Amino acid sequence: MTRADSVTQPSHPIVLKESESTIMQCTYETAGTANDLFWYIQDPNEAPLVILNAFSQAEDIPPRFQNRFSAFHYKTEKTFHLNIAVAVLPDSATYFCALSPTL
Repeated sequence: MTRADSVTQPSHPIVLKESESTIMQCTYETAGTANDLFWYIQDPNEAPLVILNAFSQAEDIPPRFQNRFSAFHYKTEKTFHLNIAVAVLPDSATYFCALSPTL
């Protein structure tokens, strides 16, 4: 039996007021050890955009998210949670956690 790679995110919407903060949870299972983790945002009627990955430096994060978005990768717990500080209206979107390689 082969174990598949997967990510799990809570399916309920997160509702914030402007200037509030939250943590979006992502847990994963993987058979490999060299996989990378990503967070994507998808605005309405737009293609998904990479926010950051497990190896992103502050300067790698798109300007729209710099100084407000960060992620915490805990390998032993197999989690990659996204922290959003000081939410603004344009943050209203769909967020995806992904384990590479992705298609």
